Amino acid sequence: MKIILTTGDPNGIGIEILAKSLLKIQNDDSFEQCEFTVCGNSRILYEYLQKIKIDSTISENKIELGKKFYSILPCEYYYPVSFGKESADAGKAAAESIEKTLERAIKSEFDALVTMPISKAAIYKSGWKYPGHTEMLADRCNVSTPLMILCTRDVRVALTTVHIPISEVSKLLTKELLVNISKQFNDSLIKDYSITSPSIAFLGLNPHSGEAGAMGSEEIKLITPAINECRRIGINVNGPHPADGFFAHGSYKNYDGIVAMYHDQGLIPLKMIASGAGVNFTAGLPIVRTSPDHGTAFEIAGKGLADETSALEAIRLAIEIANNREKNQNV
Repeated sequence: MKIILTTGDPNGIGIEILAKSLLKIQNDDSFEQCEFTVCGNSRILYEYLQKIKIDSTISENKIELGKKFYSILPCEYYYPVSFGKESADAGKAAAESIEKTLERAIKSEFDALVTMPISKAAIYKSGWKYPGHTEMLADRCNVSTPLMILCTRDVRVALTTVHIPISEVSKLLTKELLVNISKQFNDSLIKDYSITSPSIAFLGLNPHSGEAGAMGSEEIKLITPAINECRRIGINVNGPHPADGFFAHGSYKNYDGIVAMYHDQGLIPLKMIASGAGVNFTAGLPIVRTSPDHGTAFEIAGKGLADETSALEAIRLAIEIANNREKNQNV
């Protein structure tokens, strides 16, 4: 199993959590058959790790961490590490790592890629025009509708809408979109997560799921008809559930997957449940891509305080999904 990792924004915590994850993996036999490659500029890697006092030996094509060597897929652009600073230079270095990693993954040179956090503002300054990793990966893979799933080992939340203003959410919701999300999510739960007969819960859009139309009509006009259509074609969908009580009272534990109507509706409770161990997975791509469920954390960058748990879980899930896809390719 070959896994490639990006470095993320070099002024954030990406390289720190990457290095800490690789060090921790060395003591876990379940990763013994995996080969890891880091895509980044060797000078940036060396400078960064020296500053946070993680011992390493680095050449252009290889990095030694702890008791193991890892290959480096080299990036040309060098930018002096400046912890906590949002800059176009750091964005450019992050973008090159992503671009080179994806190019190799699309060619099937790697079984999965794991992306470290980027600063969207910094990467925009460098000339990148995508809202985030998800949209860029979809564009390069010629996929029109990628599905963002945030998950723990037991809870999986899919987003109907992602990086858009809250004022635009209702305008974008359609019965067709919701049915397509259900199909894609159901397929991913079967093939990527190896869940034989998935059960999926839909959250409502409005407070109290619209209170029978008193607080909004989307549940009546769009969400319930979409649920009925999903059931008609054999997808086990339930709802719409008022989002607050659904999470507060533990109803989420009864389902294999949850469909949220917008970004924060799904991700705030998921991240609270995950307690630092959440993972972002992009479903619907021909490649396997995961990432930690957090950002660059500029405020603690360079202090050696970053928790690698989410990055480690992202690596673990990437391997699991790659194995599941191989196993379930004829399902």
